[in-house]
Amino acid sequence: MEQEILILGIAVFGASALQAATGIGFGVIAGPVLLIALNDGSAIQISVLLNLLIALLLAPSLRRKTDWRLLKSLLIGLAIGSPMGLLIYLWMDIALLKLFAGLVVLFTLFLVMRGDRALTSLRGDVTGMSEKISVGVIAGIMGGSLAMPGPVTAAWMSARGFDKDTIRATILVMFVVAYAIALLLQFSMAEISVDTLTLTAWLTPPTLAGIVVGHVLSSRISETVFRWLLTAILAFTSIFLFATLY
Repeated sequence: MEQEILILGIAVFGASALQAATGIGFGVIAGPVLLIALNDGSAIQISVLLNLLIALLLAPSLRRKTDWRLLKSLLIGLAIGSPMGLLIYLWMDIALLKLFAGLVVLFTLFLVMRGDRALTSLRGDVTGMSEKISVGVIAGIMGGSLAMPGPVTAAWMSARGFDKDTIRATILVMFVVAYAIALLLQFSMAEISVDTLTLTAWLTPPTLAGIVVGHVLSSRISETVFRWLLTAILAFTSIFLFATLY
């Protein structure tokens, strides 16, 4: 058990550092490790709890860099998508969700790698409300079922030409609401065991350490490095989703 906690602690530390530095990455890095180690739904619950902790600690310092107009639209979509995601988590075949999520991530990865001029010239303030809400719905579904609302949102924002600081700030502030909704739904419709809460407490110190390291690194990451990190995270996400279909 001690060795398992050590491995999980290392994974959580690296994942939280990446999350604090870029705005995404925790669910992609720590999520698979938790799923492999625990092999049940408690992995998603732990990821939700630790993600919420990261967002709550970082969001207050990121308010001035947040795109609030975009965030409002994303939150409308989240409110729609999160309950759908929880229903999938509880009752539907998770393989179908992973297939859909993997295809969506691959498409957004294509947009990021292509660097389409037509897309990047259209900033989020001139794109349609329905498009923004749709992104929020997809983020809510992936957040409610897999604790991964960030990758698609970050990729879409990158494709629309937002800079790394705005992406990081907007997503982390969005996470406060996304994971609060996910946690509320988990408490109301799914059981969170004492063992899950205990393991979350054990993993909190390495998460806090990762937040400190990632926050320091965030100012040293250039737009180019951020784009490469985003590409790597999206590629890893799609590989993980397809590899764990069955």
